[in-house]
Amino acid sequence: MEYTLLIHGDERVWNGLTEAEEAALDAAHARFGRTLAEAGIAVRYGGGLHRSSSARLVVPGGPTGAPVSDGPYREGHEHLGGLWVIDVADEAEAVAWARRMPSAPGDLVEVRPVRVT
Repeated sequence: MEYTLLIHGDERVWNGLTEAEEAALDAAHARFGRTLAEAGIAVRYGGGLHRSSSARLVVPGGPTGAPVSDGPYREGHEHLGGLWVIDVADEAEAVAWARRMPSAPGDLVEVRPVRVT
């Protein structure tokens, strides 16, 4: 079954990382991806997202020319920073992998099953 591992964190922390710290975190995620593959876990997707200020909100089915909002949909400092989509046996295995995910201080990983349509 496919699960998403959604990385939520405080952008103030992410914005405060040095280039070296950010590179180390990126390298840790690359190693995490290799570890998943070596364990036989199918990785459907894994990647980080640009900061929430680059987000645009669109109303599906809205009229042409309807406004597109800038920025994140959440108030506050915690935003979605990246995600992995993995194919594992069950939720317990997805949670176990989420516990091993590299993270910045204060990050949380939301584990959610994918509903394939």
